[in-house]
Amino acid sequence: PAFLQETLSAAVRLTFNQIDVDGDQSTNDTVLLLANGAASGPEISGGDEASEAFAEAVLQVCRHLAIEIARDGEGATKLIEVTVEGAHSDDDALVASRECAASLLVKTAVYGRDPNWGRIFMAVGKSQIPLDESKIDVYVNDIQIVVGGRAIAYNVQSVVMALGDAEVRLRVGLNVGDGYGQAWGCDLTEEYVVFNSAYTT
Repeated sequence: PAFLQETLSAAVRLTFNQIDVDGDQSTNDTVLLLANGAASGPEISGGDEASEAFAEAVLQVCRHLAIEIARDGEGATKLIEVTVEGAHSDDDALVASRECAASLLVKTAVYGRDPNWGRIFMAVGKSQIPLDESKIDVYVNDIQIVVGGRAIAYNVQSVVMALGDAEVRLRVGLNVGDGYGQAWGCDLTEEYVVFNSAYTT
């Protein structure tokens, strides 16, 4: 039981805890991993290749399910994947990526196909992790739009088209360490307001 809990907690930290639709939480938010031994396989308790393979499988399943939750947000038209790399630590990168994925201004910019990198800077800065803005690089679907904290010349139409994709990847390079983290969210649309304003219990 201890190994199962540790495995699930580690996976949840990198997946379900890194998704955001609207910044709110539900009293029903629950992740369960159950094992009844019906397969009659050998017990896995950690410290061997079988345990590592199991932990990786749990991580991949959790990642897939978490991403689908973000993709299926009310009124959403796009999945947003935020990658923060080069942070002082993985924890810092996780915090910054989640902050960016949760930002309403980032969500609406993606919905409106607006390559407003200032909103990405705002969200990362709001996370209050240590950083140097003069070292930050920003990419939209692998198209670089910021180098060393400054906007560069880029094909605006290409970025606008990229922001119209069903999956939008925002990558932020902090370039102050080796920390890495990802988070997932969705765009914020008029349909979200309609859905939630008309919803009654």
